[in-house]
Amino acid sequence: MLIAIYSRKSKWTGKGESVENQIIMCKEYIAMFIEAGGRAKIIEYEDEGFSGKNTKRPQFQKMMRDMQEKHFDYLVCYKLDRLGRNLADLANLMEELNRRGTSFVSIKEKFDTTTPIGKAMLYFSGVLAQMEREQIAERVKDNMIMLARSGRWLGGNTPLGYSSMKTEKEVGALKKKSMYCLVQNPDEIELAKFIFSCFLENRSITKVLERLLANGMKTRCGKEFVVSGIRDILVNPVYCIADEEAYAYFYDLGCQVCIDKEELDHESGLMGYAKTTSAVYKNQSTPCESWIISKGRHKGIVSGEAYVRVQKLLESNKGKGDSFRNSRNSVSLLSGLLYCACGYRMRPKNYPASRVTKEGERTFSYRCPYKDRTHAEKCDNRNAHGNTIDAAVCNEITSLAWPNAGIIPMLEELKRQIRDSDIEVMSEKQLMMQEYDKKKEEIRKLVASIKQLEADSVSIQYINEEIQKIDAECIILKKQMEEVKEDEHAKTELIDYVKEILEKLTDFSKVFEELSLTQKRDFLKEIIEKVVWDGETAYIYFQNIHNPTIALPHPLGPTTARNSPWDT
Repeated sequence: MLIAIYSRKSKWTGKGESVENQIIMCKEYIAMFIEAGGRAKIIEYEDEGFSGKNTKRPQFQKMMRDMQEKHFDYLVCYKLDRLGRNLADLANLMEELNRRGTSFVSIKEKFDTTTPIGKAMLYFSGVLAQMEREQIAERVKDNMIMLARSGRWLGGNTPLGYSSMKTEKEVGALKKKSMYCLVQNPDEIELAKFIFSCFLENRSITKVLERLLANGMKTRCGKEFVVSGIRDILVNPVYCIADEEAYAYFYDLGCQVCIDKEELDHESGLMGYAKTTSAVYKNQSTPCESWIISKGRHKGIVSGEAYVRVQKLLESNKGKGDSFRNSRNSVSLLSGLLYCACGYRMRPKNYPASRVTKEGERTFSYRCPYKDRTHAEKCDNRNAHGNTIDAAVCNEITSLAWPNAGIIPMLEELKRQIRDSDIEVMSEKQLMMQEYDKKKEEIRKLVASIKQLEADSVSIQYINEEIQKIDAECIILKKQMEEVKEDEHAKTELIDYVKEILEKLTDFSKVFEELSLTQKRDFLKEIIEKVVWDGETAYIYFQNIHNPTIALPHPLGPTTARNSPWDT
């Protein structure tokens, strides 16, 4: 008999209906009330920290997969709502159990799904469970709206330009109630204002970033700004002043605006709640309909009109981004692989169409975006000539397959070492065989000596013990000889594999040249982790290797010693 026990709890508390306690009570029930339950094999499935609103729970999904492969006689749980609080999910599960002939047991509600009344009671309980879930969700939503109306700060990283301040008020003779709200931070608020004004002036986050970098402006943590961080600031309702334009904007978006028009004071900032969800432990944006917008207790810095203009500009700029990251350039080979020594990924820039190489290819260069944004103040690394560095990297990669250099001599040496090791293995095996035959001969002599003794001789006992000892040694030797034989087979396969690589590398250069640019680029990404350019030399880093393996001197720069990765 095979029985599955499922337990679930939305939040760990260490007490009450914990998943451990549910398992224990289910096992006790099985032993007492299910025939032959004490001898049944039990498989436990525990989901802790998962809501019952849907079936997106790892152990529940595993249980359903196991159900496809093996037959469960019973599915046992503590209460029906442990399986879920969604009626449709429960109905589908019960249908699946019926198809597979699996009986369902809820130890608290005593359901018997083999009878019509039992099924009816189960579905009725499912309706109640779903109603309870929806009531919980409604209460949480109502509580969130009440908190939003208070304008309090609910925690987390405070926005740039603001700090969290604790306030207390007396609610009784001996009771105090505390809450947190945002207050402007004079050391940061001007920087937040600058970001908004600069964006409205330049209509580009990249331009804002260039200005910030050029002026040495950094985040609260002392790090340089990035595009995504600037965008987060620009879309945050915290900075928007509570006025008619802001009210109309969020209302038209479909947000739950918890402000009466009489409360619009043209001074306070807004608060946005429920803008993200922690589903699967990752912050993800929620639909606008889920947002709760209210008036905060802090001062805003951007008028509703300006805030709306910022949002419209951001929407129109969507999709433009840094297209070089998608490696869509039809000329550059190292797009996505080439990095500047300062740490930024270099991007290709085409020269005019009239400038071409002797082969008729359009010329281009790789440029550091950090250098461009800071006007060479933070990074003065020289640009890399794209056609030259692409060709140099390709030559180095193809040179690895040359007959007298690179990887081929190394593979030939490897093949020779494997072959030599085979000779050693075979001689070891022969020695084992000789030792094995010697011990077998000892056993035969001891057996022969027994025949010459009297049946009741005391010596027979000692001789038998010696025979058993030598026989055990023979068994060990035989096992070791079988392992040596397996090693021999594995090494033969390894030699064949090395031969296959050598055959492919022989024609590698010709095959590589026939590949399209996209195919070459994909191939290089398979073997190269990155290429770092320091203005004079390009360093190739191979996958899973953390030190530079090949240094390519710039054609116009000083020659740099090259160390092949195959020297060691």
